Amino acid sequence: MGFRAWLEKQAPDFLSTGQRFPFAILFAALTTIIVIGAINGVDWMRDEQWARAALGCATAAVLAVAGVYFAESRPEARFVGAILKYALPIAVAAAFQITDIAWFVPYALPAVAVLWLSVSPFTRIERGAPREEVQNRFWWVNFQAFATAVIAAAAFLIVALGLAAIERSLGILFGLETGQVFYNWVLPLTGLFFTPVYWLSTLPRLSGYRAEELQRPDFLPRAFGFLGQFVLVPLLLIYGLILLAYTLQIVVTQKLPEGMIGWMVLGFVTVGAATWLVLHPPFMRSRALVRVFRTWWFWLTLVPLALFFVAVWTRVDAYGLTEERMLLAAGGVWAAVLAAVFLIGRGDIRLVPTLAGLILLLVSVGPWNYRSLPMQQQLGKLDALVMNAGADRSLSPPRPDWTGAEIAQATAIIDYLSDSAEGRAGVRQVMGTYGVTWPADRDGSAEVLPALGFAPHGSMLAQHNSTIWRRVTAVPVAATPFYLGQVSILQPGSTVSTFMRWTDQEGSEHVNTTREGGGEIALSIDDGQLRIEALPGAPASGGLVPVVVSLAAFAARQTDDYLVEPWIDFTFAETNYRLALDTAGLERVADREDLQVNGLLGQLFADRPPMPTP
Repeated sequence: MGFRAWLEKQAPDFLSTGQRFPFAILFAALTTIIVIGAINGVDWMRDEQWARAALGCATAAVLAVAGVYFAESRPEARFVGAILKYALPIAVAAAFQITDIAWFVPYALPAVAVLWLSVSPFTRIERGAPREEVQNRFWWVNFQAFATAVIAAAAFLIVALGLAAIERSLGILFGLETGQVFYNWVLPLTGLFFTPVYWLSTLPRLSGYRAEELQRPDFLPRAFGFLGQFVLVPLLLIYGLILLAYTLQIVVTQKLPEGMIGWMVLGFVTVGAATWLVLHPPFMRSRALVRVFRTWWFWLTLVPLALFFVAVWTRVDAYGLTEERMLLAAGGVWAAVLAAVFLIGRGDIRLVPTLAGLILLLVSVGPWNYRSLPMQQQLGKLDALVMNAGADRSLSPPRPDWTGAEIAQATAIIDYLSDSAEGRAGVRQVMGTYGVTWPADRDGSAEVLPALGFAPHGSMLAQHNSTIWRRVTAVPVAATPFYLGQVSILQPGSTVSTFMRWTDQEGSEHVNTTREGGGEIALSIDDGQLRIEALPGAPASGGLVPVVVSLAAFAARQTDDYLVEPWIDFTFAETNYRLALDTAGLERVADREDLQVNGLLGQLFADRPPMPTP
């Protein structure tokens, strides 16, 4: 008996799977090799290009399986089948090495590949009874694939637990340290190669379909049907009514929602579409609760989807596009088109994954892709902020005339763009046109705003109700010409001290090492009042009575956008001071109408030096 005959006798599924899905198994093996190499410290396999290669090979494996299914369903289309089985997986694996996001982003392709796999055996457009049959076949094949995938995942979990028990037993009983072998080699090999190959061996052939299985199902279809009918359907209907009530509340209060409403609605319609798929078989459609769901579901999504688009558009109009908002909008378009198609009577369950895959592909390829378009729009908004504010290039830095709201907007844009290398480069390019530079190894608003002449937004604590910034208004300090340093009182009860260094009228800096001439002073805020006192332990602290300055009048003068007369004057120990403010944190006190100051950030000046001039 030859080896092939022996293998056919001992492991027939192994041989037939290799013959049916050779390309998919090859790409699964390449993915496993790359990941194991990275886990085991192969330095050159830890580079981004190899992470991209692993993801590309995994995606190619899925596409190779989809190509096999297409070729099996359309044997007459040999040329197209060969392209989908061999050329497309290779091209997609190579496409993951494209790093320029101007025209293409590959990271949605794994999801597109899975969606294409679900419909690849069912690409014929039929009408009437054949159309119903092909939908039943679509459900049967995908149900079998999903059920066996769950079994494969459970099998891997059991194997992982067994390997962990074996490794611990060898260590405890024999003192053998085998953890690296088990966890760095055996476990990844099992999870990334043997488990997918096992799953491939369970994938049904199209010829195995039996129509009677959807009329008289066995245990697994009935179990999934029970889950859909008695768990998902009631929960979806209740949640749909909640969203309708929330929409009514918005109409009554005239207040648009903020936060997670977009993801809430998208999750709602996605779970609903999945439930629609689960409940498709004929043995389910005859049941009363399922009939109610299938009659009203897409009508029930219309109001939440309207709420969804209003919420997303409001955020985009106010803050611009981001990757998240663009993907949200794509999901909303998918749900809206799906609802429209089913409501006009053209529904087909194959459209659920097909539309999702097409839309994801559309927002991944082209200059409008979900990474490039938001980045370009945000860079344009940042450029407009600086240009429209009339940045004075004669100043160093060329500080623009921004309100507090504009500074907050610039901060959000810069921090969003700083999350990617392309965005960081774009911020440097935009700011470079205005002569603004900062260290090459640093990025983010904490670097860019100081380069523009602003303290970084967020230096005041987040619990403040609002943080008001000053415009580019010169603070007169002729009467207090000695600069003593920056003061940052971040919250009520915190204390800052100054007088350790100061600058005279000629620009020379002095350091107070003797603490003579009054010593250091301490500044703090409590109950809307600024408290000034000598720092405890300073030589001249004894006998100096603390000074308390009410900030109520200062708070009342401020606007919502910027500080009016951005300075606070006080006298202590026969010295006059002016605190020139960059920001002030304000909050509304409970049961009171007025605002209260609870944070200050600025520069302190005095009319005399803290010690005799050397």
